[in-house]
Amino acid sequence: MRKRFSVLPLSVFLLGFLPSAPGKINAPVSPKPCVAVMASFPEELAAIEKMMVPDPAKIEATTINGITFHAAEIDGKRYLFFLTGMSLVNAAGSTQLAIDRFNVQAVFFTGIAGGVNPAFSPGDVVVPAQWRYHGETVYLNETSPGKYDLPGWYPHKYPNFGMTHADDVQVIREGEKEYARVPAFPADERLVALAKTVAASLPKMTVGERASRVNCGGTGVSGTVFCDNADYRKWVFATFQADCLDMESAAIAQVCWQNKTPCLIVRGLSDLAGGQTGKNQMIEFLHAAADHSALVLVKILQAYQPAAEAPTKP
Repeated sequence: MRKRFSVLPLSVFLLGFLPSAPGKINAPVSPKPCVAVMASFPEELAAIEKMMVPDPAKIEATTINGITFHAAEIDGKRYLFFLTGMSLVNAAGSTQLAIDRFNVQAVFFTGIAGGVNPAFSPGDVVVPAQWRYHGETVYLNETSPGKYDLPGWYPHKYPNFGMTHADDVQVIREGEKEYARVPAFPADERLVALAKTVAASLPKMTVGERASRVNCGGTGVSGTVFCDNADYRKWVFATFQADCLDMESAAIAQVCWQNKTPCLIVRGLSDLAGGQTGKNQMIEFLHAAADHSALVLVKILQAYQPAAEAPTKP
């Protein structure tokens, strides 16, 4: 029997091969504790930097492996702004690089996503309490209509979508002795609770004449695809009870879980991942979704206080 060795996403495997300057492998850039604030592409990062650091002169720029990190002191806290790049691999590598080279006390992310929960609309904001992979999967041969050749080792935990049979990722971290299937990677409970408190007093956000909602809690899912398919969206919602779908968050949450670093990810919904009538609306609602996500995260960061016991790197 052929064994399955998909114990880690490719993103985590690649972390060991990230190039570093000679003699500076894993050397910390700064010992100062900081809060990492990330986004996957420029429009998302620009939205929050404009709200938090309107004066570019206050930004210290450091480039490592092609990634530019912007450090800034704001209201007594040191922030580290940077782009992860799109996709699970980029997100995992960028997050791990920041944790390795800076004294990151917590990780926050702002960006857009496709809405999966039918209760939500473009412009709404979700702050999931956990993140899963929808694309950690097994592709199987169809032996007869609707029947598939299931390997003996496959747990068959979730309903399939055609030939694709979802599975949990297998991971390990410090203090554990063996790889184990992990269905979801949590956001920090304290940060989710803070987000709920902040959400109750947010200024009104609208798309046209419709007021935008902010939902804290629930599940988000990530994969290697841009989803614009109504049937797949229905399957994702039915299988994972997901509120949103994107291409980075689960990898970020996994890296933070493995490094035992608190994280919180905020997503503004730019489209319905295929659930709309007609063409995908991401471009139409991109800026509204990015701005709403950034505004919510800014308010969370203003209320956030790092844990007193957070260690300082030498």
